[in-house]
Amino acid sequence: MALLIHHSAPRMGPPAKPRGIGLSISAGLRHIVAVTLCFLSLYTGSPNTHAQAQEPSAEYQLKAAFLYNFAKFVEWPVDTFPDSTTPFTICALGNDPFGSSLDAIAGKTVRDRALVIKRIRSGGAVTGCQILYVSPNELPQVTGLLRSLHKAPVLTVCDIDACAETGLMLNLRMADNRVQLDINLEVVQQTPLKVSSQLIKLTRIVKGQP
Repeated sequence: MALLIHHSAPRMGPPAKPRGIGLSISAGLRHIVAVTLCFLSLYTGSPNTHAQAQEPSAEYQLKAAFLYNFAKFVEWPVDTFPDSTTPFTICALGNDPFGSSLDAIAGKTVRDRALVIKRIRSGGAVTGCQILYVSPNELPQVTGLLRSLHKAPVLTVCDIDACAETGLMLNLRMADNRVQLDINLEVVQQTPLKVSSQLIKLTRIVKGQP
Protein backbone atom coordinates (compact mmCIF):
# COMPACT_ATOMS: atom_id res chain seq x y z
CA MET A 1 0.00 0.00 0.00
CA ALA A 2 1.28 3.48 -0.79
CA LEU A 3 2.44 5.58 2.12
CA LEU A 4 -0.31 7.95 3.14
CA ILE A 5 1.24 11.25 4.15
CA HIS A 6 -0.76 14.41 4.55
CA HIS A 7 1.44 17.38 3.77
CA SER A 8 -0.39 20.10 5.61
CA ALA A 9 -0.58 20.51 9.35
CA PRO A 10 -1.81 23.13 11.80
CA ARG A 11 0.58 25.96 12.48
CA MET A 12 1.05 26.74 16.11
CA GLY A 13 2.57 29.75 17.80
CA PRO A 14 6.01 29.86 19.42
CA PRO A 15 6.32 27.68 22.49
CA ALA A 16 5.99 29.11 25.96
CA LYS A 17 7.91 27.50 28.78
CA PRO A 18 5.32 25.70 30.92
CA ARG A 19 5.48 26.13 34.66
CA GLY A 20 6.06 23.12 36.84
CA ILE A 21 7.37 20.86 34.08
CA GLY A 22 10.83 19.54 34.86
CA LEU A 23 11.17 17.33 31.79
CA SER A 24 12.46 18.61 28.49
CA ILE A 25 11.57 17.91 24.90
CA SER A 26 13.54 18.40 21.74
CA ALA A 27 13.27 21.77 20.02
CA GLY A 28 11.42 20.30 17.05
CA LEU A 29 8.67 18.91 19.29
CA ARG A 30 8.04 21.95 21.47
CA HIS A 31 5.49 23.53 19.16
CA ILE A 32 3.33 20.41 19.33
CA VAL A 33 2.73 20.56 23.07
CA ALA A 34 3.33 24.12 24.26
CA VAL A 35 -0.25 25.42 24.20
CA THR A 36 -1.74 22.32 25.77
CA LEU A 37 0.93 22.20 28.47
CA CYS A 38 0.06 25.71 29.55
CA PHE A 39 -3.53 24.57 29.94
CA LEU A 40 -2.55 21.42 31.82
CA SER A 41 -0.18 23.21 34.17
CA LEU A 42 -3.06 25.37 35.38
CA TYR A 43 -5.44 22.45 35.81
CA THR A 44 -6.33 21.81 39.45
CA GLY A 45 -9.13 19.29 39.12
CA SER A 46 -12.92 19.43 39.21
CA PRO A 47 -15.88 17.42 40.53
CA ASN A 48 -15.96 15.58 37.19
CA THR A 49 -12.43 14.23 37.56
CA HIS A 50 -12.26 10.44 37.34
CA ALA A 51 -12.71 8.93 40.77
CA GLN A 52 -9.38 7.09 40.77
CA ALA A 53 -7.34 9.79 39.07
CA GLN A 54 -4.20 10.91 40.90
CA GLU A 55 -2.11 14.02 40.62
CA PRO A 56 -0.36 13.84 37.26
CA SER A 57 3.41 13.63 37.02
CA ALA A 58 5.29 16.06 34.80
CA GLU A 59 6.04 13.21 32.41
CA TYR A 60 2.39 12.32 31.92
CA GLN A 61 1.29 15.92 31.63
CA LEU A 62 3.64 16.05 28.65
CA LYS A 63 2.37 12.79 27.24
CA ALA A 64 -1.29 13.80 27.62
CA ALA A 65 -0.47 16.93 25.65
CA PHE A 66 1.05 14.79 22.92
CA LEU A 67 -2.04 12.59 22.72
CA TYR A 68 -4.23 15.65 22.32
CA ASN A 69 -2.03 17.19 19.65
CA PHE A 70 -1.60 13.98 17.67
CA ALA A 71 -5.22 14.51 16.61
CA LYS A 72 -4.12 17.67 14.79
CA PHE A 73 -1.39 15.89 12.85
CA VAL A 74 -3.34 12.78 11.83
CA GLU A 75 -6.47 12.53 9.66
CA TRP A 76 -9.19 9.91 10.07
CA PRO A 77 -11.55 8.80 7.29
CA VAL A 78 -14.84 10.70 7.22
CA ASP A 79 -16.83 7.50 7.77
CA THR A 80 -15.00 6.95 11.08
CA PHE A 81 -17.69 9.10 12.67
CA PRO A 82 -21.36 8.11 12.20
CA ASP A 83 -22.56 11.72 12.32
CA SER A 84 -21.52 15.28 13.15
CA THR A 85 -22.28 14.87 16.85
CA THR A 86 -20.05 11.80 17.34
CA PRO A 87 -17.22 12.76 19.69
CA PHE A 88 -13.51 12.24 19.16
CA THR A 89 -12.39 9.59 21.63
CA ILE A 90 -9.01 9.02 23.25
CA CYS A 91 -8.90 5.67 25.03
CA ALA A 92 -6.50 4.44 27.69
CA LEU A 93 -6.27 0.65 27.88
CA GLY A 94 -5.08 -1.03 31.07
CA ASN A 95 -3.39 0.71 33.99
CA ASP A 96 -3.81 4.47 33.67
CA PRO A 97 -0.63 6.43 34.52
CA PHE A 98 -2.04 9.82 33.46
CA GLY A 99 -3.94 10.71 36.60
CA SER A 100 -6.00 13.83 36.01
CA SER A 101 -4.01 14.88 32.92
CA LEU A 102 -6.42 13.14 30.56
CA ASP A 103 -9.42 14.61 32.36
CA ALA A 104 -7.85 18.03 31.81
CA ILE A 105 -8.18 17.71 28.04
CA ALA A 106 -11.66 16.15 28.08
CA GLY A 107 -14.26 18.49 26.65
CA LYS A 108 -11.82 20.32 24.42
CA THR A 109 -12.48 20.42 20.68
CA VAL A 110 -10.66 18.18 18.21
CA ARG A 111 -11.41 18.63 14.51
CA ASP A 112 -14.73 20.31 15.38
CA ARG A 113 -15.71 17.44 17.67
CA ALA A 114 -15.93 17.24 21.44
CA LEU A 115 -13.09 15.25 22.95
CA VAL A 116 -13.98 12.48 25.35
CA ILE A 117 -11.74 10.21 27.40
CA LYS A 118 -12.53 6.52 27.71
CA ARG A 119 -10.72 4.28 30.16
CA ILE A 120 -10.79 0.58 29.33
CA ARG A 121 -9.93 -2.08 31.87
CA SER A 122 -7.43 -4.78 31.03
CA GLY A 123 -9.02 -7.25 28.67
CA GLY A 124 -11.93 -4.92 27.91
CA ALA A 125 -13.37 -4.39 24.44
CA VAL A 126 -11.62 -1.67 22.46
CA THR A 127 -14.41 0.10 20.56
CA GLY A 128 -15.09 3.65 19.49
CA CYS A 129 -11.48 4.82 19.90
CA GLN A 130 -9.67 7.15 17.51
CA ILE A 131 -6.49 7.23 19.62
CA LEU A 132 -5.64 4.28 21.82
CA TYR A 133 -2.97 4.48 24.51
CA VAL A 134 -1.78 0.97 25.40
CA SER A 135 -0.30 0.79 28.88
CA PRO A 136 2.81 -1.33 29.54
CA ASN A 137 0.83 -4.01 31.38
CA GLU A 138 -1.13 -4.69 28.17
CA LEU A 139 1.89 -5.26 25.93
CA PRO A 140 2.06 -9.04 26.57
CA GLN A 141 -1.38 -9.21 24.89
CA VAL A 142 -0.55 -6.77 22.08
CA THR A 143 -0.70 -9.39 19.31
CA GLY A 144 -4.30 -10.24 20.14
CA LEU A 145 -5.16 -6.57 20.49
CA LEU A 146 -3.77 -5.66 17.08
CA ARG A 147 -5.49 -8.64 15.52
CA SER A 148 -8.81 -7.37 16.89
CA LEU A 149 -8.19 -3.90 15.45
CA HIS A 150 -7.15 -5.36 12.05
CA LYS A 151 -6.34 -2.28 9.97
CA ALA A 152 -8.95 -0.12 11.71
CA PRO A 153 -8.33 3.65 11.72
CA VAL A 154 -7.12 3.69 15.32
CA LEU A 155 -3.87 5.47 16.18
CA THR A 156 -2.15 3.21 18.70
CA VAL A 157 0.30 4.77 21.16
CA CYS A 158 2.64 3.30 23.76
CA ASP A 159 5.48 4.64 25.89
CA ILE A 160 8.18 2.11 26.75
CA ASP A 161 11.33 1.15 24.89
CA ALA A 162 10.77 -0.74 21.62
CA CYS A 163 6.99 -0.91 21.95
CA ALA A 164 6.45 0.46 18.43
CA GLU A 165 8.49 -2.44 17.13
CA THR A 166 5.74 -4.76 18.41
CA GLY A 167 3.24 -3.36 15.89
CA LEU A 168 1.96 -0.27 17.69
CA MET A 169 2.19 2.99 15.74
CA LEU A 170 3.71 5.65 17.98
CA ASN A 171 6.03 5.41 20.95
CA LEU A 172 6.37 8.29 23.43
CA ARG A 173 9.60 6.99 24.90
CA MET A 174 11.79 8.77 27.40
CA ALA A 175 15.50 9.18 26.67
CA ASP A 176 17.82 11.28 28.83
CA ASN A 177 14.81 12.89 30.50
CA ARG A 178 13.41 13.92 27.13
CA VAL A 179 10.34 12.80 25.21
CA GLN A 180 11.33 11.15 21.91
CA LEU A 181 8.94 9.88 19.24
CA ASP A 182 9.18 6.63 17.31
CA ILE A 183 6.77 5.80 14.48
CA ASN A 184 6.12 2.45 12.83
CA LEU A 185 5.22 3.55 9.30
CA GLU A 186 4.74 0.01 8.07
CA VAL A 187 1.84 -0.39 10.46
CA VAL A 188 0.39 3.06 9.67
CA GLN A 189 0.42 2.19 5.97
CA GLN A 190 -1.89 -0.73 6.63
CA THR A 191 -4.67 1.60 7.80
CA PRO A 192 -6.52 4.52 6.20
CA LEU A 193 -4.92 7.00 8.61
CA LYS A 194 -3.05 9.94 7.08
CA VAL A 195 -0.11 11.18 9.11
CA SER A 196 1.28 14.67 8.59
CA SER A 197 4.75 14.81 7.07
CA GLN A 198 5.57 17.45 9.69
CA LEU A 199 4.99 14.92 12.44
CA ILE A 200 6.94 12.21 10.63
CA LYS A 201 9.95 14.52 10.37
CA LEU A 202 10.04 14.72 14.17
CA THR A 203 10.11 10.98 14.70
CA ARG A 204 12.52 8.10 14.47
CA ILE A 205 11.16 5.52 12.02
CA VAL A 206 11.18 1.96 13.31
CA LYS A 207 9.97 -1.35 11.93
CA GLY A 208 8.26 -4.40 13.36
CA GLN A 209 5.09 -6.41 13.07
CA PRO A 210 3.06 -8.17 15.78
